[in-house]
Amino acid sequence: MKVGILGAGHIGKTLVRELSRTGYDVKVANSRGPETIEPSVFASGGRAVTIEQAVEDVN
Repeated sequence: MKVGILGAGHIGKTLVRELSRTGYDVKVANSRGPETIEPSVFASGGRAVTIEQAVEDVN
């Protein structure tokens, strides 16, 4: 399943970690752009994307 998360703060990072662990394809976006998302999100399995990309093709 594909999931898009808007927000890369504490809650967003926790969701990325937990959803990725269970096999979800997780995209993460924030208001400042994908280049500002912390590397720890990638280590947990998330992909940094724009807001528009985060809501495309998700379940």
